Amino acid sequence: MFKFSSHRSFIPFIYTLAVLFSGCSVQKDAVEAKKPKGFSLPVELGKVVRMDVKDHVRTVGTVLEVKRVFLSAEVDGKIIEISAKEGMHVKEGDVLAKIDPENYQLEVERLQHRLDSASKELEIAEMGLRPEEQKKLKTREDAAQSSLDLALIKRKRIERLVKDGVMAQSSLDNIIDEVRRAEERLKARQSSRKAGLQAREEDIAKRIAEVEAIKKQYDQTLLNLSKTSIRASFDGVVINKLVEQGTFVKRGTPVTEMVSSQGLKAVMTLPQGYREKLNKLESIEIFIKEIGAKIFIDKKHAKRIQVIPDANIYSGNINFWIDLDGKDSNLFPGLTFEAQLFMGKRRNVLHVPATALVISEQGTAVYIVKEGKAHIVPVQAFKERNGFVEVRDFTRQLSSKVDLILRGSGAVFPQATVMAVDVNSGH
Repeated sequence: MFKFSSHRSFIPFIYTLAVLFSGCSVQKDAVEAKKPKGFSLPVELGKVVRMDVKDHVRTVGTVLEVKRVFLSAEVDGKIIEISAKEGMHVKEGDVLAKIDPENYQLEVERLQHRLDSASKELEIAEMGLRPEEQKKLKTREDAAQSSLDLALIKRKRIERLVKDGVMAQSSLDNIIDEVRRAEERLKARQSSRKAGLQAREEDIAKRIAEVEAIKKQYDQTLLNLSKTSIRASFDGVVINKLVEQGTFVKRGTPVTEMVSSQGLKAVMTLPQGYREKLNKLESIEIFIKEIGAKIFIDKKHAKRIQVIPDANIYSGNINFWIDLDGKDSNLFPGLTFEAQLFMGKRRNVLHVPATALVISEQGTAVYIVKEGKAHIVPVQAFKERNGFVEVRDFTRQLSSKVDLILRGSGAVFPQATVMAVDVNSGH
């Protein structure tokens, strides 16, 4: 046997072994360093904001002299009553003629029934799966979980028996296969339950769209019903009766002619979508650059605004006017002006930072963070105010607790792993 002659001759040998083992460790660390690591997209996060919104719209108009006005039918139908007589003095809102309202009333009732039914279905959908459905899905999932637990216990017992030589390897193979099938059944049951919840969200979105469509039809029909009464637009005198009782008239047919004793009026134009909002009009500011005049019309006076007949609320524009009698002695016909109409305040309106909006294949959307991953949420975007954009959340996923992805969202994609960074601090 080989022997070292001294401790000194043994030391170099030990040193050599240490160097060799150290080299192996360095190589192992280098290999570990080369292994790919999970990549996270750096993003800045923000929050949903709710704020009160003062609705206003700008338009232009002309100062006109109040002259003769034709009051025309705004819906088709048979004249069942006409009270207007030539030379008769009338007040604003007086009924001058009536069109048979029966068909319009029946349509309102039919749509009201549909709207009530659709609203009820939406309410049920928003409450989630019915209790019996939830119980059924949960029972199936629990049964699958129990089967898996039992299979795992059996596998553990058989593994021990095979190891002790009491049972054959084939028995272990069979139970391993049984465990695999039990795992697959559990995953299937879990997926079924999750799919049921997902289907419910899609059903809610469908129900919302249905309710809104019926509501739109209902509003239009209700408006048509109100148009069966032809009313005086202002205080004045009837100078001509143009139809007789029993006459069938179409939309746009002149029914009577009247004049007003008022002096000047401001005539303006807006898109049809603003017709219903005129009912919420709070005030009007008129700016007449030519004479340096500014006219303020308060809420009480603004309620006297008149829509010029023969307009459809869902197409084209509407023309409307309001009297300016006594507002400014320097006014005269032909002046043009700019006006700002204030439509009141909406409270707790949903907004997101403008930097959170992205354009996806499905349209405008935002990204939120769920369990460290990016999830896309479709929205409808409206007006921007001070860096925030008013949005409509179809799927009702946006709340104050949700983290929105701001800067960096342009590079984000669904299910991407993200990492929050603070751009102000550089981390």
